[in-house]
Amino acid sequence: MTIQNLGSKPTLVSLLGNDVVAATGVGSAIDLQGKEGSGAFILTAEAGGSGITYAVKITECATSGGTYSDVTDGAFTTTGANTALVEKIALNVSDLKRYIKVSTTVAGGTGAGALAVVALLGTKY
Repeated sequence: MTIQNLGSKPTLVSLLGNDVVAATGVGSAIDLQGKEGSGAFILTAEAGGSGITYAVKITECATSGGTYSDVTDGAFTTTGANTALVEKIALNVSDLKRYIKVSTTVAGGTGAGALAVVALLGTKY
């Protein structure tokens, strides 16, 4: 998907604040009401240490407290061991359910690295 038509109304949304991540976890629910069109979702990951990998993906649900499922094409490339990564994926926000979360799986050796996921989303109206 190519990001198009963000126009003059994009909003920067923090899905996972820049923080040291040492364990598998899920971020807070983000309400997409009032958002539409193409969205750029950006992961920045610091090298996590010997053997540490991060698998980061976007999940969705119709309700904030419901059961979240994986978004099609919503997974970032799993980081290599002790390797930094910056990656962008494009998703059509209009096709997503109302709420999204970031899910992070930490695997491998010991250590921790900083991760952040932000999105640039088009605003309706």
